[in-house]
Amino acid sequence: MICFQNVKYGVSCRKATERYGVEVNHYGMARCPFHNDRNPSMSVNQPRQMYHCFSCGAGGDVFKFVMDYENLT
Repeated sequence: MICFQNVKYGVSCRKATERYGVEVNHYGMARCPFHNDRNPSMSVNQPRQMYHCFSCGAGGDVFKFVMDYENLT
């Protein structure tokens, strides 16, 4: 469990989303990769290490983002 905590707090959600090609603006908003998004509707919250899309409802931590992006269970 400690290994997961180290990764979760060692890799920010913003860095993970940017690593997958999602551009996050200086307000912490990005276009959601989980639906056809033309305007930034996904918030990447730095202090909480979470993301949340206000359009489609996708959200979670860095592990959930990678799982959703890669279609993993």
